[in-house]
Formats: sequence, structure tokens, C-alpha cells
Amino acid sequence: MTTKMIERTEFSKAAALGEEVNFWTGKNPCWEMCQCPKVIKDECPASRYTSYPCWEIEGTYCKLDRTGTNGKDTSICEICRVYKRWGENQPIQLKLFGRGIDSTIRTQ
Repeated sequence: MTTKMIERTEFSKAAALGEEVNFWTGKNPCWEMCQCPKVIKDECPASRYTSYPCWEIEGTYCKLDRTGTNGKDTSICEICRVYKRWGENQPIQLKLFGRGIDSTIRTQ
């Protein structure tokens, strides 16, 4: 059985048992692959909403910039090693909204 088949089987079993489904089970999560400092990991919704991969979450730390973007631009994900490793070449589509970092609060 391939690694991807095992991951899907574990994912399906957890869902069937009503257990919390964690996309990152058996994988190196984005915050580890990118070596995020604790302060960023704790603020980023990717580490809190583990049932979704980071590229499907609006307002992750990686999607924000100093200009106050709203965190919906997934173009950074297309070149990210995390997406390339775990995204299986599937189109990127945001699925979790309103739980990300609020980029409208900026210091002047």
C-alpha cells in the first residue's frame, strides 16, 4: 500500500469514527517544514485548524504581506514547497474563511 493510500485510509477511518480529522496526520505540517517561530505558529490559523491544509485557509501567515492583503491570494501557495509536497497538484481553493490573521490591523 502506498503512503498516500495509507494517509487517505487513516483520514477516512477518523472521519467514520467521528474523530477529529487532521489533514497533517502522518505528514510534516507546514509550520515544521517552514520552520515557523512559535509566535508565528501560534498566531497562524494553519496550526489551529488542522483539518484543512494551509493553502485552503484564508489569512494564513504566508498569504499576508505588509500592504494589508486580506489573505485570499493563493499565488504564493503555488510555489510553496509544502503545497508541492502535499497538494497532489489539485487546484487551490480556499475553504475556511474568517479564521485567519486580521491584516487590517497595522502599525503606522
